[in-house]
Order: sequence, then C-alpha cells, then structure tokens
Amino acid sequence: MFKDLNIAQIGHPILRNKTKDIPINDIKSDNTQKIIEKMIKTMRKHNGAGLAANQIYEPVRICIIEVLDNPRYKHLNTIPLKILINPKVIIKKDTATFNSYEGCLSVPNLRGKVRRYNSINVTYYTMDAKKITENIKGLESIVYQHEIDHLDGYLFTDKVEDNSTLVTYENYQKYYEEEYKKELENFNSIAENLS
Repeated sequence: MFKDLNIAQIGHPILRNKTKDIPINDIKSDNTQKIIEKMIKTMRKHNGAGLAANQIYEPVRICIIEVLDNPRYKHLNTIPLKILINPKVIIKKDTATFNSYEGCLSVPNLRGKVRRYNSINVTYYTMDAKKITENIKGLESIVYQHEIDHLDGYLFTDKVEDNSTLVTYENYQKYYEEEYKKELENFNSIAENLS
C-alpha cells in the first residue's frame, strides 16, 4: 500500500511552491485521508518531528507533527500526533524569539540556526473539519513554524541568518548539541513565563 515513501529533496520545485488550501467539504474525503495516512507513515519511518504534504509531492496545505521518543529530537517534549489542515500562523506582537538549531528531512544531514518566535497562535482544521485556534509556546512552537513554512514554500535554510551555523548532523552532535541544550533550557523558562 505504501510503496512510495520518498521525500522531496532540496532543489525539487514542489518545495518552493505555496500549497493550496483544501476545501472544507473535501477534508473528510478519501483522497485527503489517504494523503494524511501516507504522511504519518512517511514521517514515522524517517523519524521526523513533522512533515508537510509537499514533502511527499502533494501540493496541498496539510502538515503533521508528532514527537514520541524520537531519537533525532531528544530535546523536544512529547507532542502527540497533530494533523493541521489549512493552518495559518498569527505572530503575537512583541513576542520573544529564539535561535533554533533545525534540520529537515528534505535537507538531509544539515542543521542551522533559525530565528523562531517563542509564542504563536495557530488556526487550522482537524481531520473532522473542526476549526481550532491554539496558542503554542516554547519548543513546540518551533516545530509548527518549521512545518507551516514548508506549506508556504520555505525551507529552514532560507531563514538561516548566519551561514556559519550550518553544520552536518554529525558535527552538530559532536560540537554544538551540549551548548544548544543549555540554550533550550533558557528558551523553555522564557516560554513558561509568557502569558
């Protein structure tokens, strides 16, 4: 059933095109549900913290997020599976930012620091076509911003402000991971104090 588990890699045009909203009446359709099922299977197979539909060559506005004992993202708390259909991010005025060391299944073996907002509001539809608005804070907000960027045609590499932070995953683990963990603790404490 899941023969094609390939992920679009940097340079493929589909990653640069803004995805299309799914009509509300089509959310419960077999086609939409199959896309979501394939996304979940692909994300879990490759140990992703999330995945956008265009990463599996589907030009629609769906992303998924999940972190459950993920060996690639030990610094993230558990995030139960979330399906976001037609998500939109609203940035709170004057919210704090944080430099997040990010990687991506579409940009293998590379990490770099990206400035992310500490607190965001996200509006999206569930698989049952129910509209949800949530406030997402802290490290969890990084994953949401990364995945929704994909849906708008952006990769994390577009948002790296200092190219000297670009490192291979192996070098990230060897030289930068311990320091980054300390930065994350500070980031989390700031997020907890946000209203």
